[in-house]
Amino acid sequence: MPIIRSITDRVLRLILYIRVSTAREDMISPELQEHTGRKHAASIGAVIVDVVKDLDVSGGDFAKRKIGHIIHRIANDEADGVLVYRWDRFGRNIELSLTNLRMLEGMGGIAQSATEHFDTTTAAGRFARTNMLGVAELQREQIGENWQSTHAQRLRRGLPFHGSPRFGYWYCDVCPMPEPRSPRGIRRERRRRQVCEKCKEGIQIPRPIYGEALGYSFREYSDGKPMAKVAHEIRLEGLTTYAGHAITDARLMNIMDTGFGAGYLRVRPTSRSWAEELPPSEVESIGNRKLDDFVYVPGAQPSVIENEDVWGAYLERRRAKDRRAGNKSKAKYPNSGLVYCIDCGDKKGRLMRAGSSRGAAGGKYLTWRCSGIDEGTCNHSNANRAATDEVVFDWLKKWAKDDGTARIAAQEVIEAHRGRPTPTAEWESEISHLKRLKKNLIRMRAAEEIDQADFIEQRDEINDDLKALESKLKKTKNQKSVVIPDRDVFQGLVEEWPHLDDDTKRMALRKVIWRITVKRGDWDDTSRYAVIPLWEQPEPEKEP
Repeated sequence: MPIIRSITDRVLRLILYIRVSTAREDMISPELQEHTGRKHAASIGAVIVDVVKDLDVSGGDFAKRKIGHIIHRIANDEADGVLVYRWDRFGRNIELSLTNLRMLEGMGGIAQSATEHFDTTTAAGRFARTNMLGVAELQREQIGENWQSTHAQRLRRGLPFHGSPRFGYWYCDVCPMPEPRSPRGIRRERRRRQVCEKCKEGIQIPRPIYGEALGYSFREYSDGKPMAKVAHEIRLEGLTTYAGHAITDARLMNIMDTGFGAGYLRVRPTSRSWAEELPPSEVESIGNRKLDDFVYVPGAQPSVIENEDVWGAYLERRRAKDRRAGNKSKAKYPNSGLVYCIDCGDKKGRLMRAGSSRGAAGGKYLTWRCSGIDEGTCNHSNANRAATDEVVFDWLKKWAKDDGTARIAAQEVIEAHRGRPTPTAEWESEISHLKRLKKNLIRMRAAEEIDQADFIEQRDEINDDLKALESKLKKTKNQKSVVIPDRDVFQGLVEEWPHLDDDTKRMALRKVIWRITVKRGDWDDTSRYAVIPLWEQPEPEKEP
């Protein structure tokens, strides 16, 4: 028998759960759900101890993503139950919803709806709740079938599965195009497009300047120019994405990978919505892990490239790039993976990549470059690669000459870190909780409160969570504590440093250095750089 906590002698504590699917005009706003939930709680004399929100998520994902965490909190006596706007907020799959509700109630918790009031302590109330969940599941499946039909119809017409404009394209040459940085981007123009007969056709045409830039990108990359350089040239023209983001090499490659600019639509062969509508692919597998997840079929939109050979050359180069990426290579520079920018608003810092630039006099400068510069979020100059090497070597020499003072100070830091609480206790508590859930699930199956299929699915989810937590716990316990190398080690490293290759230097530095931080300053100013050893690494922030 489950252990039911007595809650009649105290105020009922509820967690208010709010879920909103993809925004639409008829959606139930989170503000309305919260207002109605708080009003209902007040009417029954309960208190809301927390509000858990899921915005822009599918109902089918709720049980897997949130209910386990909420049940865990209720099992720990943080609350007495869950309050939702209506029962379909639990998810529109009736089997999983009922399974999770039974697990919640089996742990001594309660579930309430603010708008559908059923006494679920009675057989009639549970029957009514099950019927409401069945109606919600029917609604979800009908919506899914309608979307599948809509996607199939768009494919027959040579249109992408959604009507948002693709980079380089627009709907017609009559309706004005939105400014990239307008408050709501291209969404503001939807109503205007709905009254334009040409826009209603849905066939996008190349947009002036943007379409030319996309065609230029295909040609230049296919001819061998680096994607980063192509993206840089487009940024110099003042172009951004339609949402106003800077065009980086990664964003540009994602745009080109869709094949839309080459006159194709990208389709997943396993997509149920298009499974019966797929014509034979006109592009064979090219050996690229990402692109081979799709087939490319002709679309109704005009291509921005002159001939099919450019598209073929693009795919060939993408395949070669993917093949090279799969081969592990030695580090090219001693500080690779250690240099971080701390001046671009990112609290965690951003990893800097090796690069080069040319000055006004034509000289070449070796740099470390923050990716935030390309996105317009970082405002400092590139880091001097030679200067960072000098700072690191000076740091090594300082430890090689240490008379013990620095070691004592560092040891005090290590001892302070050891005294801090670690997440192992939380993981052990969560493991114990999951084991209790598993036992409760077995009891429910033995009592035939759930069927075999639901039991197997829930058991497998719990087992997966257990395996992940036990792996993290084992890794943490086996992790060796930070040890400061003896002065002799630093002295030998400094002596051999000029004769070591860059990959060996990098491996040696990773054993003693956590990060090399960079802040804004003059090109030759070495005070911009700071070496943070492993024993001064800050504690990671706890996950919410």
